[in-house]
Amino acid sequence: MAQQDEWRRVEQFAEEALRGLPEPLHSAAQELLVTVSHERDADLYGEFYGLPRGTESGLGEPPPEVIIYAATLLADFPDAEDLRREVRRTLIHEIGHYLGLSEEDLHARGLE
Repeated sequence: MAQQDEWRRVEQFAEEALRGLPEPLHSAAQELLVTVSHERDADLYGEFYGLPRGTESGLGEPPPEVIIYAATLLADFPDAEDLRREVRRTLIHEIGHYLGLSEEDLHARGLE
């Protein structure tokens, strides 16, 4: 499969996951910029940038954003169904950070 097609598959899985999120995750996701990056991060499938929900921000603060690293996910999950599950899991994990959950909180919920 061509690299562009693989990246598009990750984008489609992310869009599918966002549409299917239960509340309150769905509402929280609507407040975020979600980006699928074609770069590879050897250690991360996704990252949250910005201030957690409910945190006062100053002027010029960029909007909160979740970045999904397509190349990293594709390298670790060649099977389409495994990839679909991990994209969804990664989105939920990063939205959890936006909602103020720490790594320990996410681990306790099985979302490490």
